Amino acid sequence: MSHLTLLAPSSPSTLRPALAHDIRNAMAVIALNVEKLEHLAGPPGVKAAAAAHQLLMKVPAFCNDSLHERANEFSTPRRTSFDIVETIRQVIDVLRPITPAGLKIKLHPDYRHVVFGNPNDVFRIVFNLAHNAVTLARLSGKITLLDFHLEGVKALTLLRITDNGPGISPQARMQLFRTASAPNSSATHGHGLLIARELAERNGGTLQLAEAAAGTQLVLTLSSLGAIDSATTRSLGQRATSCSR
Repeated sequence: MSHLTLLAPSSPSTLRPALAHDIRNAMAVIALNVEKLEHLAGPPGVKAAAAAHQLLMKVPAFCNDSLHERANEFSTPRRTSFDIVETIRQVIDVLRPITPAGLKIKLHPDYRHVVFGNPNDVFRIVFNLAHNAVTLARLSGKITLLDFHLEGVKALTLLRITDNGPGISPQARMQLFRTASAPNSSATHGHGLLIARELAERNGGTLQLAEAAAGTQLVLTLSSLGAIDSATTRSLGQRATSCSR
């Protein structure tokens, strides 16, 4: 995995306007959950309502982050250590009530895995990618497996998000991570991967398309907490050495 390197953040120009894209997706999922509530009773209805409520609680956080960015034009996101496994579970939970029965979702390993970044940003990245797969599964039935796989590579944490769908054509690959630019294209579509990549980059990571035997695999790379702790320890050690001289 030596080809996966951390890159300097790209231009943040699309991030604030693109927040509308994430809000639209979030509200679309909420609407589907509410619609399902109308046709359900008992425990399934309770689960759908809980998923809608959980996602509703995320939307104000998205908006607050956007307002903070507007007030601090050149600020970096507020980063902290957090368990990315818990973030992935949150995404799975809010999407599960609208996930078709034929789509199996896997998460492994499922124990605590701490990374360094902005939790809201990482939720948005994972939600965008998972929402795309679930939507395609709902509309076409061509995806029956969505797999989240975490692994550590030196100072990095890699999250591989893989589906067993039809994959991405060579023509579509050329437009990947780009906004729609054709005169007759809609400005509200085609932004999901671009948003996810820019969110990854401004958190000191990357989002890349990887080769897969079948389907599509996207790899999110973030700094692991161990790397941050080691850097802090080295810095403190150097200061202590300097002071003792």
